Amino acid sequence: MKHFPNDLTAAFEQERRDNISKYPADENWREQSSRWLLRAFEQRYMYNFNWLGRPIIQTPIDIVAMQEIIWQVKPDLIIETGIAHGGSLIFSASMLAMLDYADAV
Repeated sequence: MKHFPNDLTAAFEQERRDNISKYPADENWREQSSRWLLRAFEQRYMYNFNWLGRPIIQTPIDIVAMQEIIWQVKPDLIIETGIAHGGSLIFSASMLAMLDYADAV
């Protein structure tokens, strides 16, 4: 399935690139993000989520980022290591299944 972006999508993607390019220069953003992440680890925030009913020890932003990488790269194999409860394994399998489905449509 090919995706042909329209003008609105292209404008949105450009705005996103522009926003992201500003983050490295924003010292306050970096400090706040670092403090939040340290506190998230202290509070075990990443233990609060499931993927299709299985615990996935990931932050939601990491899950979304992985989905974006998988969609762009479109791998036919993902190797999982260090499986705790299987949530990441189910996530990877479901992403590969979605890629197969998208190719079939």
